[in-house]
Amino acid sequence: MRRFVLAASCVMVCCARETRPEAKPGKLVPAQLVGCGVDAPDAKPRPGVLPAPEMSADFQVDARGKVRDVHVQGAAGAPARALRRHLESCEYSPATKDGHPIATRRAVVYGGYR
Repeated sequence: MRRFVLAASCVMVCCARETRPEAKPGKLVPAQLVGCGVDAPDAKPRPGVLPAPEMSADFQVDARGKVRDVHVQGAAGAPARALRRHLESCEYSPATKDGHPIATRRAVVYGGYR
């Protein structure tokens, strides 16, 4: 009888634990640039025109691939507006996680590298 109770206890303990494996983190595929409707600010010096300053921006690509929430650092005024207009005209294929589109943040650096 003791052996039966011991065997039954072992079976219950073995069956009581979780049998499903832990969920693995989903595969994240980053957003990819499809194209932009407005050209980027010109960083090359031209006669009579100052080159755009070195600036960076971070922005959100929403689940539909549209650029939202643009923050420009390193410039103000016309160059910052030009960069913001350029980024907001861009279209991305959205990032996906487990095959479902999600919103992600990206960062870019623009400037006249000499």
